Amino acid sequence: MRKKLRIGIVVDQLLAGGVQLSAIEQVKELNKAGHHARLIILMRKKYPTDFSYLVKDVPHMYLSDKYPWPFQSTIKFPIFSFLSSLHIASPFLAPRVLNHHKFDILVSWGTTTCLTTQAIFKKNHTPYIAIIPDPINYILETVYTNTKLRHLFPLVKPIARNLESSFIHDALETIIISQVHKKYIKDEYAIEPVILPLGVSTLAKLPRRRGNHLLSFGRWQREKHPDFLLKIIEQIPDIKLIVAGAWISPDDLNWFKKTVTRFKLDARVEIVTDFSSQQLETFAKDALVFIHPHFEAFGLAALEAASLGLPIIIPKKSGVTELFQDSVHGFFPENNDIKNYVGTIKKLIRHPSLALKLGRNAWQLSRKKATWKQHVQTLQNIIDQALLAKHKPTMMILELGHALPNALSGGDKLMEPMARRLTKMFNFTVVVSGIGSPHWLHAVFPKKIITISQKLFATNPRPIPLFLTYVWRMLVGTWYLINNTSEFMYSSTNILPDVVPAFIAKWQTPRCYWIARVHHLIPSPFNREGDFIVNVVALGMQKISLALIKKADIILTLNKPLEQELIENNFSPKKIVTVGAGIDYDGISTTIPAARKFDGLFVGRLHTSKGIYDLVPIWKRVVVTNPKAQLGIIGDGTEATRKNLLNNIHKYHLEKNVSILGFVPDEEMYALMKSAKIFLFTDHEAGWGLAVAEAMACGLPVVGYDIGVLDAVFQKGFQTVSIHDTQAFAQSIITLIKNESRWKSLSHAAQATAKRFDWKYTTRRFEKILTNVSRK
Repeated sequence: MRKKLRIGIVVDQLLAGGVQLSAIEQVKELNKAGHHARLIILMRKKYPTDFSYLVKDVPHMYLSDKYPWPFQSTIKFPIFSFLSSLHIASPFLAPRVLNHHKFDILVSWGTTTCLTTQAIFKKNHTPYIAIIPDPINYILETVYTNTKLRHLFPLVKPIARNLESSFIHDALETIIISQVHKKYIKDEYAIEPVILPLGVSTLAKLPRRRGNHLLSFGRWQREKHPDFLLKIIEQIPDIKLIVAGAWISPDDLNWFKKTVTRFKLDARVEIVTDFSSQQLETFAKDALVFIHPHFEAFGLAALEAASLGLPIIIPKKSGVTELFQDSVHGFFPENNDIKNYVGTIKKLIRHPSLALKLGRNAWQLSRKKATWKQHVQTLQNIIDQALLAKHKPTMMILELGHALPNALSGGDKLMEPMARRLTKMFNFTVVVSGIGSPHWLHAVFPKKIITISQKLFATNPRPIPLFLTYVWRMLVGTWYLINNTSEFMYSSTNILPDVVPAFIAKWQTPRCYWIARVHHLIPSPFNREGDFIVNVVALGMQKISLALIKKADIILTLNKPLEQELIENNFSPKKIVTVGAGIDYDGISTTIPAARKFDGLFVGRLHTSKGIYDLVPIWKRVVVTNPKAQLGIIGDGTEATRKNLLNNIHKYHLEKNVSILGFVPDEEMYALMKSAKIFLFTDHEAGWGLAVAEAMACGLPVVGYDIGVLDAVFQKGFQTVSIHDTQAFAQSIITLIKNESRWKSLSHAAQATAKRFDWKYTTRRFEKILTNVSRK
């Protein structure tokens, strides 16, 4: 049985607009369902029309009535017509007022209102759901571009975006009312909003006959282009138009009346500023069709017209058109396409039976799929799920090891795809470096991101600045973790900035469950390429990290040989679990091949340990046999490394055969893999081989060094040669290119192998570990 909740539905002011009417219906239906719902209105504003009739018999309260007397009235700011003094004051005053009115949850309508509910949440810990009919920057661009406010856009837009981002990420859930703003919300704020279309109360029975005039109703202002309606009827002789609804500004109403006179249409246009639901039914009965002049993110008035049995004409792609079908329930011309509007209306005048048919279709659909009862049932489900999520444990993810502003390594990409699939189990907080944060910011699932940035040394690859960068991150990361405890911690790498904060937080809060990820162990500096002193320091830092990681509750390794290596280093076998990486197999395998074709492809960081300086001598031998053979190198690194690699290409005269492509977005990289012949795995040390799995998913056979990873992880779909043996490496490539049957056999094996590493399987293994922990 569903728990009965105390729910506050919050709006900024009371008037006959779509937001307010929707909020009122939500309160009514929630109370019918047995909840204790109340309409919370931030401010009491005076309009030419008294809208108090809207809340008759509806539980409601005006917060501004409880404010100190200087703040009980509001002043509209010049230029900022969407903003008033109480929009600014309410975030400071409302938490005190609602402190004595306990709610289980608030449902907040609109950006400016959400600023207040966010403040209530921070002060009183009352959770809230944000409903965003229109993002604030969309309102600015569509409504205020031709006003004086546009001169302040460079200042106003970033502030508005940051405020909107803040309250969206504090909300338990974000709701939008149509698909219109989904991409914007998703791209800008990296969350997946829930779509909840508005509802309507439908007629029980349709009238048998209708009138022949045009009807348009809603909340009016100059920016909604009501004058477009006059341009329409100017071209349709003798037709009558009723424009019904409240006007935000008396000045706008006067402007419209004067425009009607200027068009010489006073005898044919009736303006109604106040009407009841019964009067609206009468208007609809006497009308032939409902017309709306302006694109809407939803368009509640059109849905209401449909519920009254009228065919609807509203601009194409308006939110309400997602519920209806063009030419079946009405017509959806392009915005401002007056020729199409006029032609469609004339068609309905000539064929009134068609208007009746379309109107009946619209009425039937609204009764079936768009009632307020259905809307609120869905809202209740959203509320239940959001409140359930509130009580989920929190996992703190540390990802502070990414030091340089180039492409992420495979190890940096492990947790984000799994976290995205575990949102039903956990709330996630990610503590990440500034330069390592973009992939988290663009990951579409609910999470809190704490970015640790610093300007000094932030992108300096030299050893001492890099070490100082690590020290700074360890200090800030530790401070954050000891001041924000969580049930679970996940350290993304065995690099010190990830390990030290987790170790200290575990020491301070032993009940916090620490999951430590170990990617791979670097060899002795005597057996490792690169600067000897740097390798000595790196090995020392690794030994410190491993000593600290022994205190973790669970240690995840990427492969079995690494698990055995840790056991040999006196790690407890009971703590170690092998959970590899993963790939989006379905997404990769359906990628369309690129037009540009390479015979060989390398993907990875441009670093000595990745064997990048072996690529040129390998390809030189391939070119001897096949002078037109092309090698593509995808990846980024330091400027010095890139320069050295270019010098080697020049030295071997391979400028026409080898291309350094730098960082390439995943989708483009997969397309290039799809059109290539062979993947080159020249790593001298590696933990798993994410790029290998991605290449295999694209059907690429792999030629690689035998460093243990390919055999331990993949088993099939590759050929190996001894490490550093560039001659054997080249010969393996040449043989594969010539032997088509062998290439096809390896290609099929590679794809079959890669399919086993889809993230859904990897996540299930990780989820099983977490589930066992939760049961203890």
